[in-house]
Amino acid sequence: MGHGARKQLAELLDDAQRRGDFSTRIEMSARALRIEVDGVGELPLPLRAPVTKKLIAQARQASFGRGEQTLSDTSVRDTWEITPDRITLGGTDWDRTLDGVLDGVRTALGLPPTVVLRAEPHALLVYGKGQFFLPHQDSEKDDSMVGTLVVSLPSHHTGGELVVSHAGRSVVHQASRDKLTFAAFYADCLHEVKPVKSGYRVTLTMNLLAERIRPAGEDDGGLVADLAHCLTEHFTEPAEERYAYGRQKAAPPNRLVYLLDHEYTQRGLDWDRLKGADATRTALLRQAAAEADCEAVLALAEVKETWDAHAPYDRYDYYGEVEHYDDCEDEECEGECLLDPDGEPGAERRRSGDFSDYELNELIDDEITLSWWTRPDGTGGEQINLPVAYAEVCATAENKDLTPYQSEYEGYMGNYGNTLDRWYRRAAVVLWPRQRSFTARAEAGSEGALRELQGHLDAGDLDRARTLARSLAPFWKHHGSGEAAAALFAAALPVAVGLREADTATMLLAPFGVETVGERHASGLAAAAARYGRTWARGAVSSWFGTVGAYTGAGRAAWLESLPGLCTALRAADGDGDAMASPLAEGAWQAVEQQLTSWLGVGRETERRTGMEGLGVSLARVLQAAGPETADTIAATLRGLPDTALECLLPALRTAARQPTTIRDGAPAARAFQTLADHCEDRLAAALTRPVRAADDWSLTLAGTCRTGCGLCPDLDAFLTSRTRHVMEWPLAKEGRRHLHSRIDQAGLPVSHTTRRQGRPYVLVLTKTDAVFTREQATRTRAETDLAWLRDKWPRARG
Repeated sequence: MGHGARKQLAELLDDAQRRGDFSTRIEMSARALRIEVDGVGELPLPLRAPVTKKLIAQARQASFGRGEQTLSDTSVRDTWEITPDRITLGGTDWDRTLDGVLDGVRTALGLPPTVVLRAEPHALLVYGKGQFFLPHQDSEKDDSMVGTLVVSLPSHHTGGELVVSHAGRSVVHQASRDKLTFAAFYADCLHEVKPVKSGYRVTLTMNLLAERIRPAGEDDGGLVADLAHCLTEHFTEPAEERYAYGRQKAAPPNRLVYLLDHEYTQRGLDWDRLKGADATRTALLRQAAAEADCEAVLALAEVKETWDAHAPYDRYDYYGEVEHYDDCEDEECEGECLLDPDGEPGAERRRSGDFSDYELNELIDDEITLSWWTRPDGTGGEQINLPVAYAEVCATAENKDLTPYQSEYEGYMGNYGNTLDRWYRRAAVVLWPRQRSFTARAEAGSEGALRELQGHLDAGDLDRARTLARSLAPFWKHHGSGEAAAALFAAALPVAVGLREADTATMLLAPFGVETVGERHASGLAAAAARYGRTWARGAVSSWFGTVGAYTGAGRAAWLESLPGLCTALRAADGDGDAMASPLAEGAWQAVEQQLTSWLGVGRETERRTGMEGLGVSLARVLQAAGPETADTIAATLRGLPDTALECLLPALRTAARQPTTIRDGAPAARAFQTLADHCEDRLAAALTRPVRAADDWSLTLAGTCRTGCGLCPDLDAFLTSRTRHVMEWPLAKEGRRHLHSRIDQAGLPVSHTTRRQGRPYVLVLTKTDAVFTREQATRTRAETDLAWLRDKWPRARG
């Protein structure tokens, strides 16, 4: 039933009167416009070549936008440009002519009568022979920009057609030779200028800005009532799952997401600036929402579809056999070589490109995520991250009929493949019953829901705030970490404190990662710990660190840099900040300790030393953040580690020495740092008292422990520990050679291993290299340098 309501709603909106197209063209007399250009003067119309050449002399190479960049590349856009500050438009009939054109454009594009269009000059463009502009979309240069108006000045030229495309359709506009040609289109439409074949194409481009002049007053009567009935049915009937397979019916959906046809940006997404059929349909939906007691907002959606797809039939020859590149010699190849864009068989078979001619067979999967939406009151909008379920989606135009902004094809890979992934950006109207407004918005991780909770708390309505907060529990999960989630965490903190309910406070704060927590949150955290106690605080901190052993990446290291400042701010805040600071430092130490243990097991010295040096910085920050007792406990643990740990401890001491305030007498971790410095001095001095390796001593330490129980490793260990043997020849089968290669490489031993491919089995040749001696000498030199630095920067206390 749920699917029936969505389908009927889409059909009703499809049948609604269409008020326009995505592009239109109007011709007017050239006498209406008087145009002057600095350095050239008034332009006589139609334009002739001598005047056009003067324009080019005053122009510059036109650039184009790509994301946040402004680029100049004649392989993409080859045209001349004159900026609008050097252009003067006039004429006795120009204003009246332009107003008439804009009124016609508004009607032709389907914009509502409540909107008036204004045209703002953007540039004068000159295209000579061979010049062009590849397919592109115009960026919205103003919040009220909805489209582009191209005014082609009359001239004798061929080629240079303006081609505008949208939703699988294309319109070609050719300029007149003796009239002004006005071509208008929506900003999200893909368009291009074909190469000019002869003469010059000269156009004035203008931004179309939409302004609302009076409120809407339309009433479509029966159609609105039918749409309202569909909404009521959708929100009361059980949600339909795509692959139900006899499962119990789900609860009714919380929202309906109706996908619009055109693309919009955050700046341009506004009820009064919607385009074509979108404007008609959203007006009807808003009226139906009011009748069904629903709220409606506009949203931006990211859509991904995965299709079972095949290349077009011209990939096959006359007999139905798969064609190949001429140099493909793979007898088992079934045409996969054609999937390589460079024509070289064996290359990566997943590739991006334009696959519009591929045949779509079956939709395998789709994902729709709302990334931004407007507020119900129409005041601005906010970033969200809301996956949309199958039972919540409705659209009149299917995705496959639109142009994706990215496509990737995966060729046949044995047991999977022949799939085409397509990504689209679409706008949507999101509706929900008014009584479910809080849940519908909060499920998106919306700050608006937290603001509403805070509003109830500020008004003294504690019971209402608690009831709404508890309703978040089923979906208030996984809000991420780091700066992206910091604002939401900051909004959740005072609500958690104000609810005066420990379990609900835990639920609100638990979904965030520890990297979210910063100095700005110190006062709120201290207040929460004072309200709910130290046991609660320790549990909250534990939830932020997540699973022990989980990969944390660079974000954790960056957060550890800020940990001392955070803990200092916590201990200085009103409340019980230490209840938060202590478990934060302890949790950070637990993570660092785990990484340290992992690095100690790495045998390759260069790799291990690099990792340990980086970890030493994090260790210093943990000690600086810890209280005296925790810091002493950490130091005691570190002193029990093998000498290899000095590769981490010395960088930690160097880091601390660069911040003297953290190690001076009276600082919480000063004693721990001094203890570690004394320990490192003792271990380095002991290492330097050991005798220098003799010139004939080739012995090495064992290559770890063999866990396979093979019979080869005892012989390998005997060779490694021998003082006199430095070459060993060993007839071994492939698996045995591979096993010994692995043990030697993992331990980072100065032993080369080569295979002499003679006889059966081949002979593995192991050779101890001169690095046996040079490494030890380098280690001794480093120890002498480190010891001298320690005695200078970390002198032992006298007595």
